[in-house]
Amino acid sequence: MKKLLVLAAIAVFSFTSVQAQDGVDKVIDQAKNGGFYIGANIGFSLLNSTRPLFNNLEADEFGSFNFGFDAAYLFEVMPNLEVGALVGYTQYVASGGYTYIDDNGDDVKFDYKDAGFVPISTSVRYYFGERKFFGGFDLGYAVNVVGDDNVDGGLFLRPKFGFNLGKIALIASYQRIFGNTDYTDGVGNNYYTLSGFASFNVGAEFHLN
Repeated sequence: MKKLLVLAAIAVFSFTSVQAQDGVDKVIDQAKNGGFYIGANIGFSLLNSTRPLFNNLEADEFGSFNFGFDAAYLFEVMPNLEVGALVGYTQYVASGGYTYIDDNGDDVKFDYKDAGFVPISTSVRYYFGERKFFGGFDLGYAVNVVGDDNVDGGLFLRPKFGFNLGKIALIASYQRIFGNTDYTDGVGNNYYTLSGFASFNVGAEFHLN
């Protein structure tokens, strides 16, 4: 009987130890195993100028809407907190333009060009309410790849808020790229300056694993 009790005690102790180790392993796996996210969004531009036109000429506001897509890899570093990296593409669709005076004294209308960027950033998000909602923040640098040669790349930031539906999440975000754009008359005179690019966006995100 004593032998049976000893064997039972050893079995219970071994099972408890295995369960405890499994719990530790799961925590470690959560930190090591990441998740891939692919998202797409669309929104409207929130752009402004920082420098008036020469000779009181008029300029339209740049842009009408923005669209983009991105891919992120995040891993959980502690319960409900994920960190990782993000890369994507975002384009500001141009509309309107501005007027300048050419060498002959004539008013010339210049149409804005689209501006496209590749943001490369860190990404952080925290889940609330049993992971139904989350708040996040992307911070990095946006490289100019489409548009006027005078468009600068710059600091990229995007605070966002999401509603988690499982494999799909709905996201609202504010996107800002700090890179001044100087528009000129072709001979070097600066007529109009944009203080970067901004937009309010909504979109969807798919969790691949």
